[in-house]
Amino acid sequence: MKWRFKRLALAGVTCSLALVVAACGSSSSKTSSSGASSTSSNGLKPALDGSNQTLTGGKKGGTLTVYNHEDFEHLDPGQAYFVIDYEAVYATQRPLYIFPPNDSQHVIPDMASGPPQITNGGKTVTVNIRPNVKFGPPVNRAVTCSDVKYAIERGANPNVGNAYFPAYFAYLQGGSTATGGPIPGIVCTSPTQIVFHLTGPYGTFFVGALSLPLSAAVPKEFVQPLDNQKPTAYGAKYLVATGPYMFKSDSKGVFLGIGYQPGKSATLVRNPNWNASTDPRPAYLNQININIGGDPNVIGRQVLTGSDTVQNDTPADAIVKLAYQNYYNQLVAVPGSGDRYVGLNEQHGPFTNINTRKAFWAALDREAMIKARGGEVVEQLGTHFIYPGSAGYDQAGGASGPSVDYNNYPTGNMSVAAKYMKAAGYPSGKYTGSYVLKVVGSTGDPADKDAAIVNQTLQSLGFKTNFTLVDQSVMYSKYCGVPKQQIDVCPNVGWIRDWYDPQTLLDPTFAGYNIVPTNNSNWGMVSWQDWPKANGGTYTSGPLTPIDQAMKTAETSVGDANRASAWAKVDQMLVGDAVAVPWAFDKQPNIAAKDVNGINDLWNEGSWDYSWMWLKNA
Repeated sequence: MKWRFKRLALAGVTCSLALVVAACGSSSSKTSSSGASSTSSNGLKPALDGSNQTLTGGKKGGTLTVYNHEDFEHLDPGQAYFVIDYEAVYATQRPLYIFPPNDSQHVIPDMASGPPQITNGGKTVTVNIRPNVKFGPPVNRAVTCSDVKYAIERGANPNVGNAYFPAYFAYLQGGSTATGGPIPGIVCTSPTQIVFHLTGPYGTFFVGALSLPLSAAVPKEFVQPLDNQKPTAYGAKYLVATGPYMFKSDSKGVFLGIGYQPGKSATLVRNPNWNASTDPRPAYLNQININIGGDPNVIGRQVLTGSDTVQNDTPADAIVKLAYQNYYNQLVAVPGSGDRYVGLNEQHGPFTNINTRKAFWAALDREAMIKARGGEVVEQLGTHFIYPGSAGYDQAGGASGPSVDYNNYPTGNMSVAAKYMKAAGYPSGKYTGSYVLKVVGSTGDPADKDAAIVNQTLQSLGFKTNFTLVDQSVMYSKYCGVPKQQIDVCPNVGWIRDWYDPQTLLDPTFAGYNIVPTNNSNWGMVSWQDWPKANGGTYTSGPLTPIDQAMKTAETSVGDANRASAWAKVDQMLVGDAVAVPWAFDKQPNIAAKDVNGINDLWNEGSWDYSWMWLKNA
């Protein structure tokens, strides 16, 4: 997200490319202010891309109805790291900085009162905090530096388990050994000034991390007792807002069963303590009602033909086709929205062998997976891990990616796959062992179709599988994001950069030293040998794996060009080790009713931004 970015929501896009080609000539809709490029490479009329949207002059009032097939994963700003979560968290919480909807590269102050001051050769970052910004009920007092300090420190508490703390906040002095207590590198010099002391010249990079939800203030006196529970009850039963909206709650701050009923609904209402003069967001809407669950095909039709509605997760294949043909101005497909890949467990099972990983890559029909999601209108073939629009994309190989035989056949090549299976020790070119792979994918059209293609490919190579589909949020929180579950294959994982820097694409997802026991984003356990003992692994000291060492070197590079080059080399190493199988660079589709003036967060795969959008008939 990043953004802001987090894991991709993969709940369902699609329309067969052939159907779209047949339909493209019949559309007579006019282009809206959301912008679109002129033509695609095969002559298709591109969908609107979310650019050039007007952020001012909206109408105040009204209730927006939101449809989600998927549920939330985490609503605690210290835990949230999922696209669906971010849409609610950024409406209810205020990090120090945010990215405006139309800019994925430059932060603006949110809880901060101005730009950060980077001094001491990049080792010190000073941020002034807006005075007199009040917490919502039941706390009802002004936010101070100590609230931001505790918010970040609790990210290292195992009961909170923030997924990106090791990747970004270990740069703080004392951050790498923090467990939830005071961190020496975070100092409050006054109630409205916070100073971050870093271990090296990481200041410019570190500022990006201050746009993530972890920097959103939380009241220590309210939250700390909840953090003593395992896991924390904050965000599960209780929440306190600083943003323009809050989950509907009782007088004690309990929102569970009131403003949020898991698997059913959520209700965001105005935060009575919010002061528009302190916030860059206009917050036009009076209320947001979120309906959770349901058939993506039914949801999509309700949105396209309804009023005051949007769909929050990915529309189903038939809905993308329908929108493209008949509701062109209600469909936005944002390019550079992330990448999708298949995670393969390098710590346990057959995929500890590099050649079995290359064999699976060679065998997988990536084009079939893309067609299941809508073809070129909403996807581009994925060939490596730094996606379009990100620094380092061209240096890492651009559209074609590294030229290795297992990457050169988008529809799959069983002869190449057999070559690698033989190299792995299976003379027949097929797996002949007794191990049963645990494969956990996502429900919802078309994620389930993509997962099925992966499962069929595994079986075609001789593997036996235990194939399970669960809700996307459950897939992450209970299975693929929990190393002890030892899931062998995760077909539906994906990533969105946290902000423009390519480190945010590769470091949280493939560095062994960033593995955590829960809410883990290194789904393939890449470089698991470097999993810190303090986080549940065995590593204490000694040489890192070559990939992790290359990442550490890239982290210290200075200057945009140097960083792009350094991280492109890491990307090429990841492809060389076949650590996962990339299959799509995403153009995220989103749909809205005709009377919704939708605003897309271009930094967050084009997700709807509740704090900026409005209803035309309010």
